[in-house]
Amino acid sequence: MRRAREARGLTQLELARRAGISRQALGAIESGTYQPGVAVAIALSRELRQSVERLFGDADQAASSRFEVPWSREDSAGRTALLTRVALARVGGKVVAVAQSAVHLTMPTAAGMLERGQRDRAQVDTFRTQEEIDSTLLIAGCDPAVTILADWLVRHRAPVSAIALQCSSGRALAALVEGRTHAAGVHLKDPDSDEYNLALTRTALGRRPATVVGFARWELGLATAVGNRLGIRGVADLGRNGVRMVNREIGAGARAFLDEALAELGIDATVIEGYKSEAAGHLEVAAAIAAGHANVGVTIRLAADAYGLPFVPIREERYDLVILERDLQAPPIEAMLDALNSQRFAREVSQFCAYDTSQMGRTIAHID
Repeated sequence: MRRAREARGLTQLELARRAGISRQALGAIESGTYQPGVAVAIALSRELRQSVERLFGDADQAASSRFEVPWSREDSAGRTALLTRVALARVGGKVVAVAQSAVHLTMPTAAGMLERGQRDRAQVDTFRTQEEIDSTLLIAGCDPAVTILADWLVRHRAPVSAIALQCSSGRALAALVEGRTHAAGVHLKDPDSDEYNLALTRTALGRRPATVVGFARWELGLATAVGNRLGIRGVADLGRNGVRMVNREIGAGARAFLDEALAELGIDATVIEGYKSEAAGHLEVAAAIAAGHANVGVTIRLAADAYGLPFVPIREERYDLVILERDLQAPPIEAMLDALNSQRFAREVSQFCAYDTSQMGRTIAHID
């Protein structure tokens, strides 16, 4: 690509401006340390008058590799092969695989410490530089797969780092409106039109123009205790004796689904044991069930699988990312969109999360 740029008599800065990316990102692409997404690759090929295949070959289309590796029986204990996630490394000259937990508690890194806070202002002490702060991507929402995006950006040496702000769809939109996140992840169905995300997002944003970008479709349903001894098959079973559920907070897409389903069935939510017991996210719902605090809850298949729980699918939902127009050219957003437009990243998310990623990176709508 560098040769093609020089043949056209363009500097890195000129080509970066034409393609709508930063000079630093272009330098990383030319050095081979960063693979661009589809949209950026097409823009570069157009400006250089070369085909995408000639410039980038099959780098983004590569299939997964397969290794024969040593395996410990201890690592296999209590797991099925198809549900075992592994870490890969080369130790003593050989590639080894070590089983990893599907979920685990961690101490998250922090950019600073709050020293003094008042009503709407605070003082924070930090060791981060201004450049490091500017290159941080904030994504609010309830999708556990945001950790895969963060890992992808690190592995591909993208010029940004991603931080997940786990919260409900409603709180994610509120954070976007208040200027406290770059992107809001939402899965909210409008009960009047059966449309996903757009109508309720328009209401939340008011007059703020935004772009809605597709991320994935997933299965929403009921996770149950191991064995599902109560024979739970749907929302109608939640009111039975002996059933104890864990709920999501108001503003969550899962909570909205549950309340709508209960209303259609004519079930009084107050008679359901555990209805007022709220968990902060999909993984938290599954964790509560696995720990025996409840025996059913509304969540996504990914969360149920992570804890080895039976799952009763009810419907598919579309999970989108909402981005304000003013932020579309911000480097963190550009790096995120590059990843979402990579077919390789889409396949990775699909493999590990069992999501439908066929619409990942596509513009679903522009909200004026």
